[in-house]
Order: sequence, then C-alpha cells, then structure tokens
Amino acid sequence: MTKKFYSIAVPCAFAMAFGLSACSDDSSSGADANIDTGDEINIPVSDKVSSATDKSVSSSSKIDTLRVEAYDSEESGSSADAESSSSSETSAKEDAGFINEGWREDCLAKINEYRATENLKPLTLAAQEKQTCADKQSADDLASNKAHGHFGDCGEFAQNSGPNFNASWQKNATAVAEYYLKMMWEEEKALVTSGERDPNKSEDYPYIGHYLNMKNTSYTKVACGITLSEDGKTGWFNVDFF
Repeated sequence: MTKKFYSIAVPCAFAMAFGLSACSDDSSSGADANIDTGDEINIPVSDKVSSATDKSVSSSSKIDTLRVEAYDSEESGSSADAESSSSSETSAKEDAGFINEGWREDCLAKINEYRATENLKPLTLAAQEKQTCADKQSADDLASNKAHGHFGDCGEFAQNSGPNFNASWQKNATAVAEYYLKMMWEEEKALVTSGERDPNKSEDYPYIGHYLNMKNTSYTKVACGITLSEDGKTGWFNVDFF
C-alpha cells in the first residue's frame, strides 16, 4: 500500500491505473478543516475488472473526476427543457436497473452496520430534498471533473466520495455504495488499530478521514447520492453527513 499526501491547494490525485484512490475532508474538524487530501490507496483489481476505468474514492472538499459530455448552453433551450431532459435521463438509467430501488436505504444500512461494530448510534436518512441534492451534487462533480467540487451545496458537514467509477464494474448502485463504504471503513480503520495513524492528530486525517467521517458521533443523518454519465458508462458516488 502506498500513500501520497497533497497540500490543501492541490486537488486529490486521480486514480492510478488498476487501483483505487482515496481522499477525505471534514468541515467540522477544526483548524485543518477542508483539507483536500490526496492520499492514494493502490489496491490491485481482479482481471475481470482490469479493463474498467480507474475507480477512486474520496471525501469532502475538492478532488477528482472524469470525462462527461459537455453541455452546450446554446443548445440547452429553456431551464424547463433541461430539467425535463435530466429527468428523462435519470428515469432511463433507473429503468436500466443500475440505480436500483432502495439503494439509499442499503447505503444507510451499511454505514450503520459498521458503526454498530463500535457501539455507535445509527444514523438516519436525511430528508428527501437532501437526497435529491446529493444526486445533483454527484452529477455536478462528475460534470466539472472535480471531486468535492460542490462540497457544501447541500449543507453537509462532511462528505465521502467514490468518483469516476466504471458503471460496468458493479451491477447496481447498492453494490457501488457497499464496495466503497467497505474500503473506506476497513482500510482506514486498519491504519488506526495498527497504530500507524492517530485519529487525534490532524496530520493523520488525510489518511483516515473517510473512516472518521463514518464514525463521527456529531453526525445524525446521511444522504447518499449517485449519478451516471449521459452515456451510462461512468458514475460518481457521494455520501453527505449532517
């Protein structure tokens, strides 16, 4: 496992080939809040997914993203038309089965499953408007090719992200959420339990921020957002904590 640290002024590193990258941030973590870390966790990907685009993971403030079809304002028409088009695209993706029904509840359940292992109170889903906002936030990050580029738009205090994933890599939104949450919790908790990183040291936050966000007792609600590119090939996953 290799890790690289990037300063607050530098966006999180893009995923390395055939690996995963992770960055974390938390707006409530004091003087060092909003650090966009760029620690990279290089994990081999099995042959069956090695042809997929790089998968990355990150957490709240500003980071990576991917290619998305440019939106030409001259051809966009009215905002109502744009909203209708966006709604149609979302419906098509949902009809295709990738964004499966109940995936947000699955996302919440997985977070609470991990929290329960440390006897922490379960979170609840934030209001529907926050869920919708998290979806839009994911779409905006995807379109701007900048992870955490819209951090704070939904009023969240912290955010974990799984940017730039290949939609063929997992069967649906639930599978994507569970995969990233597992990596965020287990990989980073291992750094804490081994003594390699200390949650009480701000300089270690870049390496264990996802885990700390997921276990933070100050948060009570969560919004899970996901989006796919217009061609349905690439996606973006955000988790907002309130």
